[in-house]
Amino acid sequence: MYEFATVALLGLFVAQLVGLIGRLRPISATAATVLAILVGLGITWAADYSAFAGWGIRFRELWMGPVATGLVIAGLAAVWQEVLRLIGAYARRPESRTTEPESTVSRVA
Repeated sequence: MYEFATVALLGLFVAQLVGLIGRLRPISATAATVLAILVGLGITWAADYSAFAGWGIRFRELWMGPVATGLVIAGLAAVWQEVLRLIGAYARRPESRTTEPESTVSRVA
């Protein structure tokens, strides 16, 4: 369970980092995807982190665990970007207004 949370939060970090870089210097969607993959691979390679080892999954070679985890983090970064875009669009949505004005006169029964 901790491995999934770690990978999900690293994906959020990568998504925010790529978004920050995209705001500082506009980049294409393809470049953002490549950057997310490179950052995800760099994080797992530098930390020598493999979520699959925590789940008891073995690869043929030791280097494959961090690489696969980096690719999963990059994939989750793409998911996080869409989730954050959806939340942002919902937050910017104008409030629905009723067409009929509300009565200011209170009714007493």
